[in-house]
Amino acid sequence: MKLIEDWKQAWKLKSVQVGALSAIFYALILFADQFVQVWHIIPQDLKNHIPEQWQEYVGCFVGVAMILARLKKQPELHEVNQFVTVTAGHSNKDPGAVNSKFKEAELVSQFRNAVAYYLREAGIQYKTDGVGTLNQDLNSAIKLIQGSSVAVEFHMNAAVSKQANGIETIALPKDKKLAQDLSKAVAGIFGSRLRGDNGWIDQSQSARGKLGFISNGGLIVELGFISSEVELAQFNAKYWTAAKAVAKVLIEYEKRN
Repeated sequence: MKLIEDWKQAWKLKSVQVGALSAIFYALILFADQFVQVWHIIPQDLKNHIPEQWQEYVGCFVGVAMILARLKKQPELHEVNQFVTVTAGHSNKDPGAVNSKFKEAELVSQFRNAVAYYLREAGIQYKTDGVGTLNQDLNSAIKLIQGSSVAVEFHMNAAVSKQANGIETIALPKDKKLAQDLSKAVAGIFGSRLRGDNGWIDQSQSARGKLGFISNGGLIVELGFISSEVELAQFNAKYWTAAKAVAKVLIEYEKRN
């Protein structure tokens, strides 16, 4: 490879100067964060030794680096989970289990609304599958899970025997502790027993088998048996208080995570 004549004076060429500036600017974009961090830990005594004729240029260089560092995408700020998802089981077209005039989809929508109220009062960001009597279908609820820090859907159990009772939360093993806390919160208000492992049912042990909401990362809280006259009465009398207890569990979970 042959060099151009007077290559030692190449720095005077405009094309070389532009190329050098482009390289410096590109490096600054790539390492702006690191440069700013290093600059901040350099003792002021050392900074004072920068030649006076260079101080203006260094100041501009640092300023540009700080601007680029601020403008660069920061996943830890923009891609963090920042909301809770609370949804109601079934939908306006699917009533779920029914006991006389009471429909599961309507009762759990009321419970969802109450939980959302307490989350809002606490300043927690949340998403729901509807407000008031609106209860969207499962596919809509599953879409809300993505990006949430925790997603909970409310249901009510049903059985042929009116003696069947208890509270449970179906979830993956990773959410066992949260599932137990949610079940205890509901059972403590309704005066019901805990089913499964202290209120937690592993999806693999559920009679319903694999559930879409849980497979996508959510938890399903069964708020008692709608077929039980006792638990149905407790729900209707105390669901606001139980919703407050559930919201408290979710708020504490958010603060820990």
